[in-house]
Amino acid sequence: MTRKTAVAAATVANLGPGFDVLGLCLEGPRDTVTAELTTDGLVTLVDVTGPIEVVQKLSGDALQNCAGVSAKAVLDAFAPGAGVRLWLDKGLPLGSGLGSSSASSVAAAVATAACIDPRMPKDFLFSAVREGERLATGTPHPDNVAPCLFGGIVACLHGDDEHVDLVTLPVPRGLMVVAVKPDFEVKTADARAVLPKEVPMKDAVRNLGAMAGLVKALATSDFQLLGRCLEDRLATPYRKRLIPGYDDAVEAALAAHAIGAGISGSGPAMFALCGDRDDALAVADAMVEAFERRQIKARAIVSAIDLDGAQVVS
Repeated sequence: MTRKTAVAAATVANLGPGFDVLGLCLEGPRDTVTAELTTDGLVTLVDVTGPIEVVQKLSGDALQNCAGVSAKAVLDAFAPGAGVRLWLDKGLPLGSGLGSSSASSVAAAVATAACIDPRMPKDFLFSAVREGERLATGTPHPDNVAPCLFGGIVACLHGDDEHVDLVTLPVPRGLMVVAVKPDFEVKTADARAVLPKEVPMKDAVRNLGAMAGLVKALATSDFQLLGRCLEDRLATPYRKRLIPGYDDAVEAALAAHAIGAGISGSGPAMFALCGDRDDALAVADAMVEAFERRQIKARAIVSAIDLDGAQVVS
């Protein structure tokens, strides 16, 4: 039987003003999925490994697990009648705001596709990985799976009937990302529920301007402009209420020379952008300490932006 293993990394979505549009790929942590093609037509999740507190919360039913759903979508599209056996190793925490469901979906799709055709372009898998996200969140959000699959910084251009075009944005040399995960969960459904159905026109206009400036800043490596354009008026003012210590962590990041900071995805993870690794390490320490002053444990990740995205490793 053909067997392949793929890895897919954590992501930061929204990225300031880019609500449901922008996302970037970190170097880690990663989910790992091994796929083995079968002829029985079944999608089977053989085993799920990782931290016990994560594994206990995941379904062993392949069609109730985003990895299995994503793999099935690949089979339906490119190998009708075939089946697949999956082994999922979770490297990402759940409910983190770092794209845990996306990493599983993408790793499973890439591993399954590699079993069918090792030369299959990633472009062919975008629809399949969105099906895993549909199971996890209720809708096929693209802003985590796109950078997870393709790498880099990606803008998702939403069209009609769930169609999405992708635009790869420049990544300035030296740009570093700090991701800080406080020790509690925020469910995506809860983070969606706190958002208003309408926002003031002035806030929408402010975000539009920030998005234009952010794209220019990335293209020109203008970190001062980038910092000005990471403010968000659409989601952050409402979601930060779910993150005790949010304002303290942002203040600490800026004091330690972060370019800017905000909420990663639906939270509770936060991100900060930095101009070099030394600043990133100092910012990571400062943000963790800000949470700890509130008696909240937190873990920091310091990472460059992964330009390659998900990869087959065997």
